[in-house]
Formats: sequence, C-alpha cells, structure tokens
Amino acid sequence: INRIMMMSTVDVCVIGAGLSGACIARNLASHNKSVLVLDARNRVGGRLLTAAAANADLGGADFGGAWIWPRSEPNMANLLQNLTIQTVPMHMDGISMAYIANGKRHVIPDGQAEMYAACGGGAIRVCGGASRVVSELLEPHSVRLGMRVTEIDYNDKKEVKIKCMTDKNNTNKNDHPTIIKCQAVVLAAPPKVLARTITFLPNLPKQKTESMIATPTWMQEYGKVAVSFPTNWWRQQRMSGISIDHVGAVATWWEACSGSEGDGNLPTLAGFVTEQGAAMLRKVICDDSSYLFEFIIESLKRVYGVDANAMGILESVASDNEVKAQGSSEQDGLIVTNGVITVSYKSWLEDDLTNAKDDTVVDFTCDYGDRDLQSSVEPLFFAGTETAAGAHGHMEGAVIAAERAAAEVAEYLSNCT
Repeated sequence: INRIMMMSTVDVCVIGAGLSGACIARNLASHNKSVLVLDARNRVGGRLLTAAAANADLGGADFGGAWIWPRSEPNMANLLQNLTIQTVPMHMDGISMAYIANGKRHVIPDGQAEMYAACGGGAIRVCGGASRVVSELLEPHSVRLGMRVTEIDYNDKKEVKIKCMTDKNNTNKNDHPTIIKCQAVVLAAPPKVLARTITFLPNLPKQKTESMIATPTWMQEYGKVAVSFPTNWWRQQRMSGISIDHVGAVATWWEACSGSEGDGNLPTLAGFVTEQGAAMLRKVICDDSSYLFEFIIESLKRVYGVDANAMGILESVASDNEVKAQGSSEQDGLIVTNGVITVSYKSWLEDDLTNAKDDTVVDFTCDYGDRDLQSSVEPLFFAGTETAAGAHGHMEGAVIAAERAAAEVAEYLSNCT
C-alpha cells in the first residue's frame, strides 16, 4: 500500500521558485492569500544561479541570468529599488580582445567594448549575484525544495490536487508521494519542461500542450564558465575584461565581479559556452573533471595574450597544490580549485530541469510570449519569462509574466468566493 503524506490546503500553489514564481508568491501573499512555492531543485532561483551559492570564494558570478538594462526594463529597475539591492554597471573601460578563427589575436581599442560585449551597452548586474533577488522576495517558510511535481489533478475545479516526489528519479520505494491541495496553481517553470514532466488530469488542450513543447527554453543551449583570481589582473593591464573567442569552448568573456568592496569576494571573469563549446568541454572532463582547470586557464592565456604570472597564477598556485574538483556541470556547477584560483562550469544544456527531452515531436516552433503560452486553463495559470508579452528571456520578462499571472489568479479567486 502506498503511503501518502497529506499537506494542508493552501489558496495557491506556485510551481517554480525562480524569479517569476517568487514575484507571484510575494504579490499574492501581500493580498492575504496563502501561498506555497514548490521547486524540484534544492535551491531557489531557477535559472538565476549565483556561483557564490556553490562556493563563497567565487564572489557572486552568475551562471544564469545576469544583466538588467534599466533604461528599457522599468519593472526590474523598480523591483531592485524596492528591495534596496545594490547594482553595478558592466565594466567596459579599457582594451578588449578578439581571437578569431585564423589564430590571430586582435586588440579592440578602448571605447569599443560595448560593440563586442555579450550584454551590449547600458547593462548593470546585481552585486552579490542575481539569485539574491529571488532570496529577498521569498519567505523561507512558504517554500518547499526538492519537490518534483509529477501530476496535477484539476478535475475538481474547487480543489486541485498536486502530486510531488522528493526522489528525483522516482526509484526510492520509501519515497512516498506528497499531495498538496489548493484552489489555483501557477506554473512558473519552462513550458517545455512542464509539458514533458507533469501529467495533467484532464489533459491540457492539445494546442497548448504542443505550443509548450515547441517553445525553446531560455538558456537550454548554453552554459557558463566562471574563473576567480586573487587580483583583478585585467584592470591592472587596462583591459575591460571583454573578449570574444572563435576557437575555444567559451565564446565570449566579461568581468563578472570586480573583487572590490561590495562586488564579490574575488575578481572573476565569466563567459558563455555554446552547444559546440559544451561538446568540447565534455571531451575535456570525461575522464577527469579536474582537467577543466588547465583547459580554461590555457584558453584565457591565449585569448588575452597574457602569461600565468600576469594572472597571478604562479604566485598563488604552487606546483605541489592538488587540483580539487567537486559538484557537476549538470547540477549547480562543476567547481575545480587549485590554490586560490577557481574554475567553475554550469551547463544548462545538460540540466534536465532546463533542457527536458523526450520522444515527443512537434513540427513547429512556438514564439516566446505566444497567446497559447499565456492562456490559463482555470484553475491553472502560466508564468515564466518564456510566456512574457515582452522582454522574454530576460529577468524583466519574468517580472512582466508574474504581474499578469498574479492578476489572473487574484481575479479567479475573487470569483470563486
């Protein structure tokens, strides 16, 4: 006989403890609604993942969403102001570097970094990392982590039943389902992941399901690498930290933390890993994950045209230091340390909560913000940056979607009373 642990009924259950889910929970709680937030991960933030969460020495480099453009993203700008969270402009001063396919390194003059930076111009980042925003929004007592939703039964519109498992692979015979009862559900996770991992009773409308499956998940084809150093050697050499690399696994680099007071514990560079780059890194770490350290350091030396001594590596990494690796790239990051130098790698491509895969095939691609993604199936409502009417794929989009979904839920609940 399967034992089932029953939990108290709440007004609203939010699935997904990312930025959108956190904004919804805060909004509804401020209107005296009881809210429970569930997330399959063992942390809050979703695709806002700050490296400091895994290793304090990384100083707040972001593995996920990192940038806000306050001039065109008023919702995020207001949110940061209301939470009194400090931000810093992206560092663009100094020369930048470009290493192109013919093996030549080009120096990009000072003043042109914005043309080559992955974030473009006008971007700011959160001191201490973007996941701080979610932590500030959520009340710890309203969140249940490590809860993988497997089924949502909304046959009874007045009482939705959500089945969760705490065992990721549902292989633990002692892991009994948890049933949560609520009046409304907000699904604030990637549409494709929701459609492929949750059984809906009854089924969602066919067009909506296909649109969810056909929607690319933001960050699903990317990863990020972060490297922390004892000194900010690029600023010392009048570099912006911005670079592009047409040869290596990391396509573009930037300053993720300056290492100055209030902006991370250690100076850190971070960079995007594309699908092609991820394939390169898989080969590097397949036998020994500690090989990541040397591979990335050699890439930086090649791109920036500096030697190990200029990076402070010879002084801080003794020859007899042991290279230590922990974590994994598909979870919250592979962390490889040698002395005080740390190289970390997070692959969203290999994260099954971001890049969910199965045999379901649809013959079209659904655009972000599509009406099918936004439309509710009462008492189920949908949020997340992919569903946003604008700024989709950005933190701004997550906030826009949250405001829409929270308003829909509030109206629905008022009509139920």
